Amino acid sequence: MKNKIIIALDQGSSSSRAAAVNGSGVVIHKESIPVNFNVNGVKCECDARDILKSQLQSLDKTIAALPENSEIISIAVCAQRSTIVLWDKITGSALCPALSWLDGRAAAQAELNPMTQEEIHSRSGLYKTPYYSAPKIKWCLQNYSDVKQAARKGRLMAGPVATWLIWNMTKGKVFATDITNAQRTLLFNIKTMSWDDEILKSFDIPKNILPQVISSAADFGFYKNIPITVCVGDQQAACAATGLLKKGDCAINYGTGAFVLLNIGANYADIAGILTSVSYNSQNRQADFILEGPINTAASLFTWLQTIGLDFDIQDMDKIYANSKEPAQIFPALGGIGAPIWNFKLTPVIYGLKPNTTKNDIIAGALRGLAFLTADIINYISKSGFNTYRVQASGGLSASGALLKFQSDILQCPIIRAKETESGALGAAYIAAENLNMDTSKWETFKNYEVFEPSVSQREAAAKHSNWRQFADWALKQPL
Repeated sequence: MKNKIIIALDQGSSSSRAAAVNGSGVVIHKESIPVNFNVNGVKCECDARDILKSQLQSLDKTIAALPENSEIISIAVCAQRSTIVLWDKITGSALCPALSWLDGRAAAQAELNPMTQEEIHSRSGLYKTPYYSAPKIKWCLQNYSDVKQAARKGRLMAGPVATWLIWNMTKGKVFATDITNAQRTLLFNIKTMSWDDEILKSFDIPKNILPQVISSAADFGFYKNIPITVCVGDQQAACAATGLLKKGDCAINYGTGAFVLLNIGANYADIAGILTSVSYNSQNRQADFILEGPINTAASLFTWLQTIGLDFDIQDMDKIYANSKEPAQIFPALGGIGAPIWNFKLTPVIYGLKPNTTKNDIIAGALRGLAFLTADIINYISKSGFNTYRVQASGGLSASGALLKFQSDILQCPIIRAKETESGALGAAYIAAENLNMDTSKWETFKNYEVFEPSVSQREAAAKHSNWRQFADWALKQPL
């Protein structure tokens, strides 16, 4: 009897990963291929061919590593959502670099858009910023002659990373995306669940360059005779892996950036400064609305500390934190600040350096700063009546027990971490399994977890948070 396997892809800012998941929800093999983005100031881009090549390499290596009695029943694709690829439908060639979600060069295109922030937010659930795809598409149309020519000839195709991967994997037969990826273009109306003609007109972007929007779990064609049955954004996939499937569930995904996500059910809600996103959907599941608070930096904050001269291994985070005697105060505005402030001109602030400050104190301060920023978002959402009593943690940086312990102390609620950290891939596999009517009730990922409980009093946590707020308010006022 053959073992049924789902292979899940997770294309991110730092790597392209593939994981083989068996019928019990256990990752039996995984591969990771690094992806290098060219970062220079506000520029953050990558050769779209490298994204594709690295993802196919990780996929093919995973397929080759499986036992002979394996039967691959599905490929599930999840990927970073706002990074955009533009290519020629005839030649299949990318017409310019893939602009990362972190690329800020389209700031003018966002600011000059005639629609108000309130109008954009009420339709898309997002805000006009250079980090979403619409301003990037507009910028590419203005700055790359090949993109402009392809649009004029009716040959331009534009889509999120998952769409680029699927189009190539199916040899150009499937040009589609799902609602979780479509929304991140800033061109999708989450109330009508369709491309928004008014927003398209405001950015002067033709609808015919965009992919068809279908369910997250659907028919996305074949790769080497293996059906592709899932296309989903990385954060929504992580939500599925952590069980964020019903109203009231909350998660923090600590990846390159961090995201606070709270499932609010079937009723749309609008909170100033917070995004309203959508969960994955399928023939068996309606999409829920999700309140989402992005933090522009998480793991990238520690990569930045390495690039400015601090020599450490991020795998040693907990040991470093334990060896810190007096953590510095760090306002981690790398790439600006996301929700609920949305100021992309801000830069990191390090305060409290003393003659005896060590690199351990700086790294520990960065970890605490990330936890405080996350707590600020959750507290802000709570003031609108959406309370959080426990939080699921996922993403690579969630491997740090020190981070989750401090996060629990500041939030004064339990933090739950699954022992399998491949949350994006595992969530995509779960969506595929659910859609294939497999029994997921016994999946180990939902049972094999750790709980981090608060170890300080509510009074002590409040004092620490108050001290942070004084520092953060001061940092926000620093001259740009």
